[in-house]
Amino acid sequence: MTGNRIVHLSTVHHTRDNRIFNKEVPALLAAGFDVTLAIRADADESFDVPLVALPTAPGRLARLTVTQIHAWRALNRLRPALLHIHDPELIPLAWAWARRHRARCVFDAHEDLVGQVESKDYLNPVLRPLARAYARALTAFADRHMDGIVAATESIAALYGNPNTVLVRNFPWLADYDIEPAPVPGRLVYVGDLSQERKLSFMVALTRRLREFVPAAHLVLAGRALGDAKGTSFDGEVVRHLGLVPPAEIPAVLASAQVGLIFLAPQPNYTNSLPTKLFEYMAAGVPFAASDFPFWRDTFGPLNAGVFLPDDVDAAAAALAVLLADPARCAELGSRGRAAVRGRFDFVGEAARLEEFTRRLVPR
Repeated sequence: MTGNRIVHLSTVHHTRDNRIFNKEVPALLAAGFDVTLAIRADADESFDVPLVALPTAPGRLARLTVTQIHAWRALNRLRPALLHIHDPELIPLAWAWARRHRARCVFDAHEDLVGQVESKDYLNPVLRPLARAYARALTAFADRHMDGIVAATESIAALYGNPNTVLVRNFPWLADYDIEPAPVPGRLVYVGDLSQERKLSFMVALTRRLREFVPAAHLVLAGRALGDAKGTSFDGEVVRHLGLVPPAEIPAVLASAQVGLIFLAPQPNYTNSLPTKLFEYMAAGVPFAASDFPFWRDTFGPLNAGVFLPDDVDAAAAALAVLLADPARCAELGSRGRAAVRGRFDFVGEAARLEEFTRRLVPR
């Protein structure tokens, strides 16, 4: 082992993943831990976050074979005392490496793994039950054999019986959101990955329908196009795609919004989620328009910081038009959201909990 080094490892997430690169690793570095991130990237980096680059695989099979070989070799070079993994498919590799090298190993559960299987459109009726069984087996293995579990939501934490399970939610760093809202009339903003399960087509159709009520309505998208969304072309007047925006620039993008959008397909791993985007909208002082999931309504409805819209373009457009026509109400909802974040939803508290959890496994 190399002292008390910690390695955060992912072969799936992109280099600047919000939870890993912008929250957890910086939080541990600020707390004085020796942390290196091994993740898909073009080259090693050594500035704010020490980073070891792993190659991006051309497909799932290569990711499960070639990239994992590269990950194993990186671990052999880095020799961490604690390995903190972020991908379910790394559970067997991480356990084997940690066991062989007498290191400790933690699994960071970003999502409900079994529920996530239901969102995989490429799984046919034969493969889906097999994938579900494999997901259950991985979850059970991690629960029994990992030295700890980090869960992104309460519902995910409830899936694990590991006595060393900690809740670290995807709240924003509130200090990053110090720009006062300056909403452009009619501007809707969505920040995050673009895909059909994240309702890309619904947002575009909603904006087009909304223009019949609010001619100035337009949609600004900030994020990567994934899977079935790749190659989508947008009308620059109605929908503008900024691409992947650096985290430092997100607050300024959000400050220009009259409303922030967050719609997801009603799949098990989404309906009980705590979406990062929703917290970011509130931190920026922007009212949200969200899918009307019971868990979201129960959790965020009492904050009175946004509206929940039906999964019907015409009905959603009519309701959203009423909100956009009332800038004072938009400002009031945004102000309530920002106040709620200041009181309850700042990542500072999550960082403290992650630090305490990590210190139990690897003293500084």
